Amino acid sequence: MTATIRIPASVDYPDRPAGSPSAAESLATTLLHGAASIIEFADEAAALSDIDTFWQGAASDAYAGHARGFAKSHQPMGETLKRVSRGVDLFAEQLRDLQSEHTTLSSIITSYERDRVALIVAVDIADDTDSAELQVLQERARTLSGHRSQIIADVTDFRSRTTANEEFLVRLFTSADTAAEAEAPAGGVDPIAALAILGMPLLFSDPKAMAKWWNGLSEAAQNAVIAAYPKRIGSADGLPAWARDKANRQLLGDDIAELTQKEADGLLSDEEKKRLENARATQKALKTADDYVMPGTDDHPGGTLWLYDPDAFDGDGRVAIAVGDLDTADDVSIQVPGITTEMADAPGYVQDAADLYESARYNGDGSSVATMFWLGYDTPEGAVDWDTITEGRAKDGGERLATAVDGLRASRPDSPAHMTAIGHSYGSTTTSYAAADHDLAVDEVALIGSPGAGPADSAADFSVGKDHVYVGRNSRDAVAFFGDEGWARKDWVEAGLGMDPSSENFDAHRFEAEAVNRGDHRNFDDHSRYYDRDSESLYNLGRIVDGHGSDTNSAAQSYDPWWRAAVDPESDRTPTADVPGRSDTGMNR
Repeated sequence: MTATIRIPASVDYPDRPAGSPSAAESLATTLLHGAASIIEFADEAAALSDIDTFWQGAASDAYAGHARGFAKSHQPMGETLKRVSRGVDLFAEQLRDLQSEHTTLSSIITSYERDRVALIVAVDIADDTDSAELQVLQERARTLSGHRSQIIADVTDFRSRTTANEEFLVRLFTSADTAAEAEAPAGGVDPIAALAILGMPLLFSDPKAMAKWWNGLSEAAQNAVIAAYPKRIGSADGLPAWARDKANRQLLGDDIAELTQKEADGLLSDEEKKRLENARATQKALKTADDYVMPGTDDHPGGTLWLYDPDAFDGDGRVAIAVGDLDTADDVSIQVPGITTEMADAPGYVQDAADLYESARYNGDGSSVATMFWLGYDTPEGAVDWDTITEGRAKDGGERLATAVDGLRASRPDSPAHMTAIGHSYGSTTTSYAAADHDLAVDEVALIGSPGAGPADSAADFSVGKDHVYVGRNSRDAVAFFGDEGWARKDWVEAGLGMDPSSENFDAHRFEAEAVNRGDHRNFDDHSRYYDRDSESLYNLGRIVDGHGSDTNSAAQSYDPWWRAAVDPESDRTPTADVPGRSDTGMNR
């Protein structure tokens, strides 16, 4: 009997990766603080070299030259130590993942060995004249053999990645273990990363080219490039969100450590104060995304720092933070804000993204969701501003938005998400430019609180097609009345942001977006209520994000009878928070 049943062999347990992730992270923090001290020291030396206002002559010149040389030599040493710190932090993260995977693999092997012993016992006691029993045992052996093959493949891959992670750490330290190496421009850069980065396309290249380059790298090379060149990776459209997130978190950690230390020493410049403010706002917003758990559930989607550029636009900054996994989510939304929005405002907008996530999931069909706040363009500075009543920044922002979406698409060509762009206020004009002039690669467009749809005369002008353009307007929202209706058109004058997208002339699908606490006349407070929890607007936005825009609660379009002011039929309707699909207490609260 035993000769006719081929029992698969045992599987050896892999060694658990040695080391302590927490200890490695502690070392990374120590190195980062050391780097900050060296860089601060170099900055001070550079500043003190310019002292000829009160000391002149040969001694002054000699001192200034020495100070400048000192600063020049210490600056790269500080940057090298910072790169090494990032690498150690990445090693720690990989080590933690590998140790967790080792536990899982060990459990799988234990289960396999238990099944193998059970099969041996069954074979030993089987009746070798019973052909039916023989077939069952043969099938069990074949299934077990296939299971073993998969385990062997997983163990081999696990050992390979463990070795690669350890070799990465060795290369990281040996690439800058002398003063000369540390002072070199590429000090502390893993040779694998230095080689890989040579093939990286320019940052403004086609996102598909960027994705192709990235996918051609080994896992070891990808990790090495993230550690060595986080600024280039963190803003590269076309790369997977997980890679950008790792890179941008490293940049954020660097800024917090370095600038906090300089702040404590009273050495922050005005530009650095703004950068630190942006970094802290990003840190707070990212914590909101990381810590978010959908109320009433165990759903903990996690956060993604997709874009981090605190110096952009003269210190206003660029940032994009998502709630959920942008690499795998079935439904993805991009929320585009309007005037006066700066990086310091990120915490509030990320909370909006979390509330939209809840709406899409709670009222949805079970699909996975990711909702991203995207501040990737230079918003106008104030409510009464030439940039606010003209479209220059919306035009630029529309092109940037279209490129960002192309990057999201390119990063996951084999599993495209259902994608929605939501433009609020001036951000709706920006989104309109992306959809009308730059073939915005989304499935749905929603405009809320819109002062005008930019270049589009009707919903049919958008790349998504008329049936996929949605508009929400609170009848008391003063900003939403800036758009043109009927015979009054922006092209008659220099200023204006375009057609009112809630109007019958524009002919988009308008959904209910009144607030239960709306004012009794037009006001600016209602302009900021579109993401309020348990609101008509948030419910309908959730349905659109989930791919069920046809199920939104429709509202009548506004119209212009030409002989008097435009009419909004929603102004006489009583708002409600009791929308379909929710309990009496709101969205699962």
